[in-house]
Amino acid sequence: MASTYTRWIYHGEPMEDTMIENTGHRGEQIDFTADVNLNEVEEADPNEKIPDMVRELFTSEAGRRKKSMFAILLEEMKQELYPGAAYSRFSFVVKLLHLKSFYRISNVAFTAFVKLLADAFPHCSIPTSYEEAKKLIRALGLGYNTIHVCPNNCVLFRKNYAAHDVCPVCSASRWKDKDGRKKIPEKVLRHFPLIPRMFASKEISELAQWHKLKRNAVENELNHPTDGEAWKAFDTKYAWFAQDARNIRLGLATDGFNPFGKMNSSYSRWPVFRIPYNFPPWECMEQSKFIMGLLIPGPLCPGTDFDVFLEPLIEELLDLWKGIPTLDALTDKSFDLHAAVIWCIHDYPALSTLSGRVTRGYYACVRCDKDPCSRRIRNKIGASFQGTIHGGKKNGLTERMKDVKS
Repeated sequence: MASTYTRWIYHGEPMEDTMIENTGHRGEQIDFTADVNLNEVEEADPNEKIPDMVRELFTSEAGRRKKSMFAILLEEMKQELYPGAAYSRFSFVVKLLHLKSFYRISNVAFTAFVKLLADAFPHCSIPTSYEEAKKLIRALGLGYNTIHVCPNNCVLFRKNYAAHDVCPVCSASRWKDKDGRKKIPEKVLRHFPLIPRMFASKEISELAQWHKLKRNAVENELNHPTDGEAWKAFDTKYAWFAQDARNIRLGLATDGFNPFGKMNSSYSRWPVFRIPYNFPPWECMEQSKFIMGLLIPGPLCPGTDFDVFLEPLIEELLDLWKGIPTLDALTDKSFDLHAAVIWCIHDYPALSTLSGRVTRGYYACVRCDKDPCSRRIRNKIGASFQGTIHGGKKNGLTERMKDVKS
């Protein structure tokens, strides 16, 4: 579906008597009350509104209009690969990088391939190396920071340990080949910084405030996370946070997966995603709205060392809690953007990995916590014969176990 399909004329929405400025190059006006050929509308370029999107990303500075880096990149996305090409330069490079990743082409082979293309088609604006191709992706904010990790998951080689070649805890080497000239790290953590670019577009800025400004609440209906008790309790405890609808509520999701096949259990990676819940339900659950935070390397589950890998993410979230100066494109004013994690989404085994709490044995129940109603029966652990469920009412299982005991 075209991203600029804002008037749902093909799904029953009527043509209203409004005058809308054409976003084409002439700047003329179109009267939608006149007869419109729907075939011509279907053939319209869905990127016609790109100039408006670029115009939104201009920032004011001392009375002058100055382009942001993101605006410059969007203009780069409109550059043709060659006159009359079906792909832009940016989309062609993204396609090449996707093929490289999908078919597992090495960096050296990819560089040789794009260099051959650049020599064979000199009139096309094609990058000549893998690094040059990645520069376009980094400018879009899709890059990541590489952080070396101790092979035994003791520490991250950053800040005070950035210059260390051995782990200060277990004395393990940081490099695979200690004596070689080309130092290759044993383990690498990928950190994807959360840049406050969410309010660079007027449309996204408006969506981020939908939950408070445009949502129609219905009593006794749960149609958005704002209707939940957790959201309401958070707003009650931190009223200053709830006053500004632009402050972001995040969900944290993680789980391990096998990148080399479903049946391969010898290697796994752990991605950590951040999900913004300010958007409407049909937007916040879109995969395109998920924000990668960390990509934790394998081959084994980090287990109790998970908190070591979370260090850069936690520091980033603490900065967002204090507030980061951000420009709101909707109002063209600066404000302090705050964010908080109010949910974690994972299965029960991952709960133990992420939080560090016990999820098996006597303390397996999360609600019971330090006062469990469990008892060992031979070599098994089950519910206590004297235990009751929460609220003081006896469990049917407890009653049946009493009958078994008698």
